[in-house]
Amino acid sequence: MFMRRLSYLAIAIITLGGAILAAFSPDTLSLAMTGLICLIVGLGIFFGVLPVISYTNGLVYADQNILRTLDIQSSSSWVAIRQMDSFFHQPVLDRLFGEYTEKVRQQRESGQVMSDIEDYINEDILGLQSWQNVVLQIPGTLTGLGILGTFIGLIMGISGIGFSSVEATISSVQMLLSGIEVAFYTSIAGVIFSSLFNILHKITWNIMARQMGMFIEDFHKFVIPSVEEQSRYRERREIQQIIERLDRLPKNPGYSLANSGSSGAAANDNNEQILMPQIMNGLREGEFIFYLQPRYNLTTRKVVGAEALVRWNHSRLGILSPAIFMPVLEKNGYITRLDQYVWEQACATIRRWIDTGHRPIPISLNVSKTDIMAIEIVEFFTDMLKKYRIPPMCLELDVAKNAYLEAHRAAMEAENALRQAGFRVIVDGFDGDYISLNAQDPITADALKLDLRHFLQRKNADALNMVFDQARQLKIPVIAEGIENMEQLTQLRKCGCLEGQGYHFSKPLPLHEFEVLMTGDEPK
Repeated sequence: MFMRRLSYLAIAIITLGGAILAAFSPDTLSLAMTGLICLIVGLGIFFGVLPVISYTNGLVYADQNILRTLDIQSSSSWVAIRQMDSFFHQPVLDRLFGEYTEKVRQQRESGQVMSDIEDYINEDILGLQSWQNVVLQIPGTLTGLGILGTFIGLIMGISGIGFSSVEATISSVQMLLSGIEVAFYTSIAGVIFSSLFNILHKITWNIMARQMGMFIEDFHKFVIPSVEEQSRYRERREIQQIIERLDRLPKNPGYSLANSGSSGAAANDNNEQILMPQIMNGLREGEFIFYLQPRYNLTTRKVVGAEALVRWNHSRLGILSPAIFMPVLEKNGYITRLDQYVWEQACATIRRWIDTGHRPIPISLNVSKTDIMAIEIVEFFTDMLKKYRIPPMCLELDVAKNAYLEAHRAAMEAENALRQAGFRVIVDGFDGDYISLNAQDPITADALKLDLRHFLQRKNADALNMVFDQARQLKIPVIAEGIENMEQLTQLRKCGCLEGQGYHFSKPLPLHEFEVLMTGDEPK
């Protein structure tokens, strides 16, 4: 509250200062320049500063509403907030919040993870609403006007110099002094107003940003959790539900961990004992399938590739997420068997595309550290090329970053051999840490796949820029994964990112749905 009052006081001081400077202007030119400076400052305050103060008041009001709902006997704070006529008591924020509530309503009806409030109310959006990019140019414009007035005043003073007589000399000196007075007056006015306006705008903007952070924190805490928190909770809940449903199905004790000679914690892990027989049966019955998540050119929005992501099409429970079965497979060493199955299915799919006359889109296949250590990766993929008669350019191998960190020599040997065989090798799960990745040998992969989960917070925008700047220096492309909203897409485009994937474009699709998308994306 104190800082907002201080902002209003600063506006009053600037207004009063403008009136004083205009009143004491030495001549018409100084008055005109001062008037123009004051007009620009006034427009900046009206369109840039006052809206920011209004947004701050709205965020304070909304935060207070959240705290009030905690005392209301309702099924949830969200229900109480939805019933309010004006949550922010500020037109722009209430309109944006209305768009957000409608989106959440649709997502709840379809059982989706609900969007973050930050997707609709953030600094970028409010910056557009308050003409921030224009307002930020005002201090420089004011300084420029001051300098312009300086030159005009000096030119006026110098142009009238003459020494033909004593009277002419005295008149010239008076004109020169008058020009110097105009020059100093306008330059001082420009510098003073530039500094004051810059300080005022920064103070009000920082107050708003701080209040927005407090509002979002309370909103996540008491109303709707962040997307990351919802995803973690939903994943845990889904796993527990699947475990409970599997536990009610007929057991296949021949594949139980407890009956296979395992001991210790693994044998006593009830989840594994329930899941493992079902997983083994699913592998035998071909229940594991792959979905394809399209990868797009971020400029043209054309599909340029796809990533194969495994799903479990359980005979009774339907499609199950990898979070259900991948940890168990990785822990028990069966992950390589599943990976090889998915890899071969992808190769067979590419062969079918070629046979049916469709231009094949490269498919990215995930390669784990366990795969590299347990099987002959290069031999497997070269055998697949021969078996299905497909060119290596149709496959892109996403090697997990931890393979480079924990099994560096084996990963580098596999990478070099795969690239020599014509495959494109991509470092998957890159988090922007070039130092650890380059600790033993320089990066030689064809591209890096940047995981945007490490850059979710807006404060990491500068770090994201640094990642792409260094990639350009290393002359290695960066592909973004996990693009969830327009804000991330805009930032990636600014950084020069050319390709990416994520739910903002498309979720992973069943093969037949992807083929419809692929066919429709082909040029006619």
